[in-house]
Amino acid sequence: MGTILDTKANTAVVAHINMQQGIINRMAANSASCKTLTITILAAILVLLADKKLCICNMWIAYIPVALFFFLDCFYLGLERGFTKKQAELIAKINNGTDISKDIFLVKDKSGDKFWVVIWATIKKFFKQLINTLGAIISFSTLPFYGSIICFIYFLTKM
Repeated sequence: MGTILDTKANTAVVAHINMQQGIINRMAANSASCKTLTITILAAILVLLADKKLCICNMWIAYIPVALFFFLDCFYLGLERGFTKKQAELIAKINNGTDISKDIFLVKDKSGDKFWVVIWATIKKFFKQLINTLGAIISFSTLPFYGSIICFIYFLTKM
């Protein structure tokens, strides 16, 4: 392996980092779409309320899409944070001069083909993603947005 500068200029490394950045951008776009869809569905419910096709006592139904999109938004934010962490680890390896040839374009998990090893790796990934998702609940990009919508619905039903 060459110098660190050779590694940084390597087209495979640049392509891999660009691929990771594309994934991160898609997760951010999905998160923004969740917010957009939440506002759209809430606006549709408010139109039904204004047209008297929905009674104020049935306004609780607005909590369902808000809760679903809140969880989905947190899921995408958790994925985004995971990919950002992986990208930062790869860049740190490059800057430290560590061999990254086994990390570039890795498709298959390093866990091997043994059944229990694969099951255990899958369970670990699930719980890691669950922790990332739950951590995203208190994020500045989700909690104020969905929290204000939930408060709005609550105060609207108390009118």
